[in-house]
Amino acid sequence: MRDIVKKLRYILDRKQKIHICFLGIMIFIGGLLETLSVSALLPVVGVIMDPVSAMENKYYRTAMEFLKIEDIKGFTIALCLLLMVMYILKNAFLLLLVNEQNRFISYNRNKLISQVLREFLNRPYEFYLDADIPTVFRLTDSDIPNVFHILLSLISMVSEAIVFVCLSVILILQDWKLMLFVIGVFAVITIFMLKCLKPGLSALGAKNLAIQSRIAKWRIQAIYGIKDVKVLHREAFFADNYEKNGKIGAGYSRKHAVINSMPRLIIETVFVVSILGYLAMYIRSGNDITKLLTLLTAFGVAAIRMMPCVNRINTYMTDISYFKPCLDYVYENMNINEISKRNNQTLRPVDESKTMQLKDKIALKDIVYAYPNTDTLIFDHANMVVPCGKSVGIMGASGAGKSTIVDILLGLLKAHKGSITCDGVDVFDNYPAWLSQIGYIPQSIYLVDEPIRNNIAFGIADDEIDDHRIWEVLEEAQLKDFIQTLPEGLDTTIGDRGVRLSGGQRQRLGIARALYHNPEILVFDEATSALDNETETAVMEAINSFHGKKTMVIIAHRLNTIEKCDMIYKVEGGKILETRL
Repeated sequence: MRDIVKKLRYILDRKQKIHICFLGIMIFIGGLLETLSVSALLPVVGVIMDPVSAMENKYYRTAMEFLKIEDIKGFTIALCLLLMVMYILKNAFLLLLVNEQNRFISYNRNKLISQVLREFLNRPYEFYLDADIPTVFRLTDSDIPNVFHILLSLISMVSEAIVFVCLSVILILQDWKLMLFVIGVFAVITIFMLKCLKPGLSALGAKNLAIQSRIAKWRIQAIYGIKDVKVLHREAFFADNYEKNGKIGAGYSRKHAVINSMPRLIIETVFVVSILGYLAMYIRSGNDITKLLTLLTAFGVAAIRMMPCVNRINTYMTDISYFKPCLDYVYENMNINEISKRNNQTLRPVDESKTMQLKDKIALKDIVYAYPNTDTLIFDHANMVVPCGKSVGIMGASGAGKSTIVDILLGLLKAHKGSITCDGVDVFDNYPAWLSQIGYIPQSIYLVDEPIRNNIAFGIADDEIDDHRIWEVLEEAQLKDFIQTLPEGLDTTIGDRGVRLSGGQRQRLGIARALYHNPEILVFDEATSALDNETETAVMEAINSFHGKKTMVIIAHRLNTIEKCDMIYKVEGGKILETRL
């Protein structure tokens, strides 16, 4: 439990912790009100069952005098009315508490999910080279909500514990022997739950965590690869694997549900058997059963609240054990994010005092790079110069490192040694300013199921999009005439990943997106390699129109793609060498 509290303290910020303290005060008040409402039943039951003795009780007489009531009937009605008011006020406060608890959980759960997603997006690009994407989805969709399920369980468990302790004190005053016996029974049950069920639930929770990633993986692969799935007729393969893993996950859920139901059944059985056993021993000892009637009534009233209380405490403990692996994973990733933020130069704040504008050349000097978790160098003291206003072609065999050098140029991959400078200034001195100069067109353009306008002004709010600029870049990308023929124009939706467009149209849309913020440098990462010859010729016409207007870096799959470049580099053997066609 100490480990859980430690990790929650790390995950939650100061404002959230203060809010939890406020909830703690409300929970304590709610526990007192719960205790008061149950204990208030005892005098009412006493008056109803034995009115003669009630009239002789000095406390009851004092209350009757205070209320100016002379007969026991009127006193009983007054007690009932007071009890009604008490329950109304108590339950109104508890409803307010439930609202406050769930408001805290709901809003802060969304806040943490957004925070973690933001930090995942801010991680270095290298993280995504080996990232288990389904697990990333599970973290935001499942793990973080389960962390707040743990937090709510802890809060609720504290609330129930307060009620249990207060009721126990009151019942000890009634008959300390019987109450200590009951507390002992509950303690044994709780210890049994902790020792026997908790380890199994933690292991079950870890297995469920892993299988949820597998389930997400098959779902993502099937949907994202739907075209290949259908062409290869592999629908049954993906559906079967999804069902197979889902069946395993369903088994874990079933086991969790069964184990979660055990505390209530065990507590009810043991409690009833214990009380009846106590009663049997009491009668066997020759004691008068009538003297025990009032006491048993009091315990019966208390048990109505105490049994569910103990049941919920144990249920919360089993839930905490089951979902603890989710907390562990979120905690580990929060730690990684802190380390990532400290080491990731790309996340430094913008330095407004420094500007970066290409006027002379971009220089990559003595670049040394190997992919994470490998010792094989992709580049070993490689050098390259990109003069301002020139077009530079990059060629090389597949796997030589053409795209890697562009990723290093963009700052997505951090070279182990060497430097990237723009007019002699390290690009990481003001990385946002460096990126603002670059328009990037990859081989596969990522398009979303949104209107054309939003795909060009990617990541920009609707009220900030400049339609005039949209039409300008569409004309530069030689796509304006096509868009004007569409009935909905810029409002035309293009389907997920642009399925309603041809390959050439998708690439030109990518060019228009890259041009939207008017960059000085255009980087084409095999942007035409997936196109047929006729379509590639048409797209290259658009690309060649930027010669002399923009500084261009073009990675080539076909030699004719870079034949008009001012300079050509060949990537080979860990070096970048200037060459000719």
